[in-house]
Amino acid sequence: MNRGLRLLQRQFGPSCSVTHSNRSFITPSIFFRQYLQRGFHQSTAKMSNFDKFNGNTKNSPPKNEMVYLPGVMSPDRKFGVFRKVLHTGLYSQFVAMEVPVDGEIGDEIHTVDQTLIFTHGKGKAIVAGKEQEIKEGDVVIVPAGTQHQFLNIGNVPLEVVTIYAPAEHAPHSVHQTKAEGDEQEDKGEDEAPDWSRRSKAENERLGLVKLP
Repeated sequence: MNRGLRLLQRQFGPSCSVTHSNRSFITPSIFFRQYLQRGFHQSTAKMSNFDKFNGNTKNSPPKNEMVYLPGVMSPDRKFGVFRKVLHTGLYSQFVAMEVPVDGEIGDEIHTVDQTLIFTHGKGKAIVAGKEQEIKEGDVVIVPAGTQHQFLNIGNVPLEVVTIYAPAEHAPHSVHQTKAEGDEQEDKGEDEAPDWSRRSKAENERLGLVKLP
C-alpha cells in the first residue's frame, strides 16, 4: 500500500479503499462523502467560536474602533444557538440567529427596523400578510411597526444574521432556544439599553460621536 493511501485511510478510515487486481483505489463516493461531512463539521465547529469576534457585548457604548466578524456570512458557519447578539452600537445591533428544522422566529412586531440576511437553509417569510420563500443569499427588510414571521421549511437549520436599527435586544443576550428568548423577554431581561436609543444630537453632546 502506498504512503498516500495510508494517509487517507488514517484520515477517513479503512473503508475509503477497495482492492482490485492487487492494486488499491479510493472509493470516490465514500471518500467525498466522508471528506465533505468532515470538512463541513470542522468548518461549522470553527465558525461556532464566538471568541474571535470583537463586537460590543457590554452594556456600555462601543469604542470608536473597528469591529471585525470574520466569516460571519459564510454559508458553512453554524452558531448552534437560536440567538446571539454579536455587536450593539449607538444606532444599530448585529445579531446571529439559527432557526431549527420546523422552527420559527416568531410572529411579532418591532418598533425598530430589521434587516435579515439569510446565509444557509430555506425558509418562508411572512411580512404584512405577504408570503415569500427565502434561501441562502436572500435579504428581507422589515420596517418598524410591521408584523412578521419567518419559518424554517428546509431540512437543515436556517442560518440568519439580522441587523436592528436601533438595537432590539440586550447587548449580552445569548438564547439557546426560542423558548428561552421568549421567557427572558417576558421577564424584561432582554431589553435594549437606554444608551442605544439616544438621539444623534445627544450622542454628539456627550462626546460619544465627535465630528471634525
